[in-house]
Order: sequence, then C-alpha cells, then structure tokens
Amino acid sequence: MIKENLALRSMKFIFRDIIFDILAWPVWWYTSGTLKAIKRMGAVISQGNEELGLSVWVKNIFKPMYGQYDWQGRLISFVMRLVQIIFRSIIFVLWIIVAFVGFIVWLVLPLAIIYEILLNLGLLENIL
Repeated sequence: MIKENLALRSMKFIFRDIIFDILAWPVWWYTSGTLKAIKRMGAVISQGNEELGLSVWVKNIFKPMYGQYDWQGRLISFVMRLVQIIFRSIIFVLWIIVAFVGFIVWLVLPLAIIYEILLNLGLLENIL
C-alpha cells in the first residue's frame, strides 16, 4: 500500500510538473527569456565591435602610423585608416543585422512551430 501511494504520488508530481512546465514555457519565452535574448544580442554586438576593433580605428584615425610624422606619412596613414574604417563599418553593420535577425527568429520560432503543427494536424483548414 505504501509503495502504491508513493508510486501514485510520484506519478502525480511528474505529470503536474510536466504540465506546469508546458504551460509556463510560453510565459518564460516571451518575458525573462526575451530579456536574456536581448542581453545576448547586445553581447554579440559588443563582441563584434571588439573583434573588428572599429572603435580603436576611429580613435586613432589622425595619428600617423609607424611614427611617420611627415605629411606623406600622415596622408597615407589617414587614407589607410579611413579605408579600414569604411570596410570594418560595413562588416559591423552586417554583424548587427545578423544579430538582430537571430533575435527575431528566436521570437518567431515558437509561433512558427505551433502554426506548422496545427497546419499538419489539419486544424487550420477551416480557419484559413
């Protein structure tokens, strides 16, 4: 009798836990999960800035390279850094777009999965 009670209580606990997790998951996904995803997107963008070194290039645009303080050295340094800043800015903008698209996919993914499940079960035929 004790084993049956323990088994019955365990089964009730497991099913309640599973049902609660299934019902609480969408709430988590679109509240604290979204905040975590936003923080992760910000970290990815910050990592892109660090890896590309864009802020360093912009900060040093008027400093001559290799200690060349004559006007030719300054001109070459400025042009080279300007080209680097332009190309690195383009790459950084693409990096930001990829991070943002990843965040949007993260938001839309559960809705797309639910839509596909309902569509494959034939539950959307009358609605659409």
